[in-house]
Amino acid sequence: MTLKKIISGYSRYNYWANEKMTRWLKSLNSDILYKETPSSFSSIDLTLQHMNHAQNFWLTVLAEGDVTKLDETIKFKAIDIVMTDLLAGAQQMLDTFERYTEEELLKQVSNGATTEGRYDFILHAINHNSYHRGQIVTMSRCLGVVNNIPNMDYDTFLWAEH
Repeated sequence: MTLKKIISGYSRYNYWANEKMTRWLKSLNSDILYKETPSSFSSIDLTLQHMNHAQNFWLTVLAEGDVTKLDETIKFKAIDIVMTDLLAGAQQMLDTFERYTEEELLKQVSNGATTEGRYDFILHAINHNSYHRGQIVTMSRCLGVVNNIPNMDYDTFLWAEH
């Protein structure tokens, strides 16, 4: 198995999981997405916005662009836009990561604090989304949501692919 195949599959998983999560979140009363609950970020909305910002950051790092020009403005009461942006970013990640050659995946790039193989930062960006998707499920449960919570595990994705 090649590194390109691993990154391509993992990128498809990331889009699939984000799509599954946003579809579920759209089925909830939007008020719950703004409600404060203890976590890394104080609401599901702010967690989703953080995920957006992180996706944009890593796409810029991986393209060796200028991260100082990123817009990390918080959007207020704009959950539909936030979820649309999250999916668009996941699609951009998928499209971009699938285009990389083996050599481009192995290339060393810098995030300003450290230099690693491009594939390492890609794996981090996708794992970062997984971490926050898990937080969103936990936050939802703390806010009383108990029905229709999707399983977004990688193995569930693998079963869905076959």
